Amino acid sequence: MFPDDNKIELSLLERVAVVTLRHEIDIQDASGVTAALQSARTHRGADATLLAVDELTFADSTLLGLILHTSAEHGQAQRPFVLAGPFHTSVQRVLEITGAADVLPLADTREEGLQRLRALLDATTAPST
Repeated sequence: MFPDDNKIELSLLERVAVVTLRHEIDIQDASGVTAALQSARTHRGADATLLAVDELTFADSTLLGLILHTSAEHGQAQRPFVLAGPFHTSVQRVLEITGAADVLPLADTREEGLQRLRALLDATTAPST
């Protein structure tokens, strides 16, 4: 489903689909990233998506566009989404320069992102009083 180059990985951690991006992601990887993010959003065993970029060393505008589109799709589907670092300097710079850091749900670490998603999921499944 995804290129066998260890750049893109989709896994399930409890109720969270985790997409991990590694190394350098550019326009040539767009179809693989898109497939992974769509699979995460529609995964039957998951209720939220964490996009982990802590191992990503380079991202271009194509990837940023995919992340923004994914965040919007998750919002429309009322499915929690978080982008988690820690962010490599070049990735942080793209997020800041474009203003994406102001509109995307960011977490400083993978664990922080998972905690935020679990809290959101718990809040939506808690019985109302």
